[in-house]
Amino acid sequence: MKKRRFKIHTKLAVTYLLVIAIILLLINSQVIRALEGNYLADQEAKTLANANIIALAGQDYLLSKNEQTNSFIKQYGEQMQSRIIVLDKKGQVAADSFAEEWLEERILTFEEVKTALKGEETTGVHELKNGERVLYVVVPILRDEKTAGAVMLVASLEEIYANLDSIRRLMSLYSVVGGLAALLVSLLLAAHFASPINRLAAAVRRVSEGHLDQRVSINSKDEIGLLAEDFNEMAAKLEEADRTLRHFLADASHELKTPLSSIKVLSQSLIDSQEQDPAVYRDFLQDIDSEVDRMAALVNDMFQLAKLQDPDYSVPFHVHQVGELLKHIKGLTAGEAFQKGVDIKIEVGADGEILWQLNQDLFTCILLNLVHNAIRYTPRNGLVTVTADVEGDSLVVRVKDTGIGISAEDIPHIFDRFYRVDDDRNRQTGGTGLGLAITRQAVLRHKGTISVESTPGEGSIFEVRYPRIQSNLGISK
Repeated sequence: MKKRRFKIHTKLAVTYLLVIAIILLLINSQVIRALEGNYLADQEAKTLANANIIALAGQDYLLSKNEQTNSFIKQYGEQMQSRIIVLDKKGQVAADSFAEEWLEERILTFEEVKTALKGEETTGVHELKNGERVLYVVVPILRDEKTAGAVMLVASLEEIYANLDSIRRLMSLYSVVGGLAALLVSLLLAAHFASPINRLAAAVRRVSEGHLDQRVSINSKDEIGLLAEDFNEMAAKLEEADRTLRHFLADASHELKTPLSSIKVLSQSLIDSQEQDPAVYRDFLQDIDSEVDRMAALVNDMFQLAKLQDPDYSVPFHVHQVGELLKHIKGLTAGEAFQKGVDIKIEVGADGEILWQLNQDLFTCILLNLVHNAIRYTPRNGLVTVTADVEGDSLVVRVKDTGIGISAEDIPHIFDRFYRVDDDRNRQTGGTGLGLAITRQAVLRHKGTISVESTPGEGSIFEVRYPRIQSNLGISK
């Protein structure tokens, strides 16, 4: 126990030390920044004065490209420990104390040069390609009160920054000594908070072991109490996130089962069929191929299903022919309906053509779940009717069956995850209790609504409303 308490003391002490270290770092940074500013200001003033001396002393012959000019700027450059470049009024290099051939007669376009050629003194700090930091000072050369050119001094700042580094190292040493003293004080202060932190640490260990229902009760009104409240809130969020993840995995398994079942039924129908017409085989194979493609896209979308309730999660919408989508869904469920002896009827608008902006995968997911459920709970010789029409600014799709219906007590809960109206009946039909929960989430992604009316023994009507989105075209023709 003592060892554990010492570890908590150490953690608190390190925390205090880090706070102090940050403060010291900020102080050191401000001091270094102030010194850097002073040094640079002094260097700038010195270099600016030197540049003005050169511009004034050599204003009559600096722009003359001769040996006297080169000797003059070379001598002064060595004395001032700076590179001197003379520019004409166009910004072209007239002389260079370093006498580098590549720079001869080149036009310099630095902002400092442009400003100086307008008659104003200017300075600037630049970093060369080799990492060296230099100060640029450019002053105009005046003749008869007109700018005839400019003198540019380039002074290295490396000595200044070397001095700053030495000061920084010295201040760091003092900071370490102060930090050690602060550490001793921190250890003493940490002991005062050991008890509540021990309890928090134990709770954290319990959570790390998977006991996400762990909570702590600390009545302190200080920061430790706030920390305990934050911990409880965090644990609750982790518990909810874990529950959501488990539900998501179950949802994903169920959702993948639907297209796989359709493919299985279609392929089994091909195997058992006595039909020799190649066109029939082609139609079945096309349905299988289409379903495989949809499943591949759906697998990718299932990873994003957990984001469906996130308002920032973007779902693409495109204009689709609703009738064609419903025909496709009918084809996917035809095998199951045939085996159950249930007929499926599709009715689309007054003229059979509706264009609407939808997400095809989510729309297919919604209708497949509703139609599959209708088939499962409709007895032999029953009828499942899917209708689609435009009412006002909404596309309304209804799935009606002549099945066993749902009791009034169960209707408020049927969209809850894992809710089962009848466990025995669900085992017989293969339901997992996730389909309608996924359906509701998919409808919400369309900003739509879903409702149900049902009478036990007579059947159910599921109604889905899709509002107009952006450029929905409604009923065409």
